[in-house]
Formats: sequence, structure tokens, C-alpha cells
Amino acid sequence: MAVNFNNKEEAQKAIYDAIVALNAPYALQDDAVLAQLNPVKDTWYTVLDTKTNVRIYSIVPLVWTTNETLELRVTTKNRVLTGSVDATHTTYYWAFLKMYGAGLDIAASPTKQLAGYQAPLEDPSIKIEIRKTTEAGTGTLECRVVYAQKEAP
Repeated sequence: MAVNFNNKEEAQKAIYDAIVALNAPYALQDDAVLAQLNPVKDTWYTVLDTKTNVRIYSIVPLVWTTNETLELRVTTKNRVLTGSVDATHTTYYWAFLKMYGAGLDIAASPTKQLAGYQAPLEDPSIKIEIRKTTEAGTGTLECRVVYAQKEAP
């Protein structure tokens, strides 16, 4: 809708509506969870795919039964971030945005996240995928994403 900024009331309402929309709160959603039995090597599995304004708080991959190399891919409106880890089975890992560069750091400790090293990842659209790139066994591939979505004003 075009705004007639020559009309004072219309201009003020448009500015007010924009401020309200920008300041709408984020509502925590149920975790996005993937539990893929017998995952196929080099096959991407989607954990979260949203086209609404979203804020990611944590991404936690895990593999059961056998050690595997896991890879995460986070696709936003303008970027693709990837990271991998040689995962020990039944060990939780946390993905962090690298401070410099387009990638993810995946560690077996949430220390960086808990220490406030990472702000939430926020974007109009986010897709999070996981895969294993080795074939050590058939252990279940899991990933949990804690996130919130912007509420409508």
C-alpha cells in the first residue's frame, strides 16, 4: 500500500504501524525435532524450514549408536552457513555462529553459548538441515532447534 506522506495523519499512522511491527515480540515455539532412524549417508534431513520471522536460540545435533561425521547447514534469506563435527555417539553438540566468516562452529560443550558468546540468529526465513557424511553404522540421527517466531502486531 502506498502512503501519501503529504497527508499528515496517513503518514503518522504508517510510521506508527511500522514501529509497532518492528517491535513485535518473539514467542517461543515448541522445539523443532528430527529423529531420523537409519539415516542415509550424504542425505540432507530438514529439522526446521520457516518463512516467517524467526530467531534461533540453539541447534543441538546428536547421533546414537555409532560415531559419525555430522554436517549442519543453515540457510537464511541471504546466506548459507555450514559446519561439521566428528561426533562421538550419545554426545550432545552445540552449533555456534562463527564470529568471523560464514560458517558454524560445532562443539561438545555449550560453554560459548552459556557465556554469551553468541546472540540469537534472526532472519525472515531460516532452513536448518543435518546429514551424516560417514557410514559407520545405522545410529539414529537427531537434531533439536530451540527457536521463537515474531508475533503479528
